[in-house]
Amino acid sequence: MKTMKNGFVFLISLTLTLSLFSLPGNGLAQEINDYSSNFTIEMVPNNPGPDEQVSAKVVSYQFDVERSVIKWTLNDKIVSQGTGRKTVNFITPPFGGESRLAVEITTDTGIRTSKIKKLTGNDIDFLWRAQTSAPAGYKGRTLPGYKSIIKISAVPHLFVSGVPLSASNFIYDWSLNYKDLKDSSGIGRNSFLVKLSDFGDYTVGLKVSSRDKRASFQKFLHLSAESAEPKVIFYKDDPLEGPFYGKSLRNVINLASKEIAIRAEPYFFNNNKGDIFYQWKMNGDNINSGKKPNTMSLRAEKDSGTAEVGLEIKKTGDDFTQTAEEFLKVIF
Repeated sequence: MKTMKNGFVFLISLTLTLSLFSLPGNGLAQEINDYSSNFTIEMVPNNPGPDEQVSAKVVSYQFDVERSVIKWTLNDKIVSQGTGRKTVNFITPPFGGESRLAVEITTDTGIRTSKIKKLTGNDIDFLWRAQTSAPAGYKGRTLPGYKSIIKISAVPHLFVSGVPLSASNFIYDWSLNYKDLKDSSGIGRNSFLVKLSDFGDYTVGLKVSSRDKRASFQKFLHLSAESAEPKVIFYKDDPLEGPFYGKSLRNVINLASKEIAIRAEPYFFNNNKGDIFYQWKMNGDNINSGKKPNTMSLRAEKDSGTAEVGLEIKKTGDDFTQTAEEFLKVIF
């Protein structure tokens, strides 16, 4: 009797073991199929602005995209469908508008799945200016250099159902090289300072959102200290009217008179604290400047002749040194 009992227990154990191995045949397959329907829609560019050409692509590592039937619709209008139609190109909605991109997929194993991506005509305008030198009244953008500081201001345009939102309560989340900057972020923090500490590339990111979270938009700005080198530009300096910034003196000039006053302007030197030096040269020899270190007056002592005028500007600070040089051939 004892033997039969042990045999019965063994039989039950064997039956349960076989059942455990046979049960997942359908259940596990269903779980795999559900998991294999996962996919993403990749956009290029990733954060497009209004009226911008965009490419959207289905990406999945869980099912065969090339053998799946894919249908794309934009605002309920079919724009592409068929086997392996994994990519579609379209234009984002206009400024303040909205679009609805949908993709429906029947995988090669017969599983149906879909996703919807809502697009809005939101945008962020970046206004930036390097804190580098330029003459008074210069209307261009001052460019960044090594160790220079750049001020970036953001002007966001967020909409809900086509209605623009007030920027008074926007939340600004800044990042630098994809690292969040909590101390520089918050309500109304629409400006940001960044120092270019080396010659590498810098990626400034900004996400602007409304306090009620109904609208948000993210955009990136790419900067580099290699975008501009300090330079010297010569201008004719009239004693009564001042410098003629509308036209620079370059390479070779022919004098209509026997005398000329030259003003040199340093462009794109750091405004950081430091010592700046001006060294004028005439035909290779050092000479003194005029009343100001960036001015020089030339007078012809002969009926005709030539002279090469040069200027080197050097600025040194605690952690930087910048130099620029320019030459001008003057024909009397």
